[in-house]
Amino acid sequence: MPAMMYIVYVAICLSTMAPRDCDRASAVDWVAAPEPQQGLAACMIQGQEYISQARLVQPGKTYPKVYCVPPTSIGKQNVG
Repeated sequence: MPAMMYIVYVAICLSTMAPRDCDRASAVDWVAAPEPQQGLAACMIQGQEYISQARLVQPGKTYPKVYCVPPTSIGKQNVG
């Protein structure tokens, strides 16, 4: 059985915000990585790599939170 595909989303939140409160509505920025990833582990790894390469985080001011969402669930649930 092939692994499920996931779209990588990254929420960038203020360092003063608790991680449980970091979501799409509270993030200062919300970005999608360019390519879906096969499997949840690959999605999380790609999210971390994308964050470091895109320089999305301002040290001491913001932090990232990676979300991995199956493409079929977009529009059916509130992501983040």
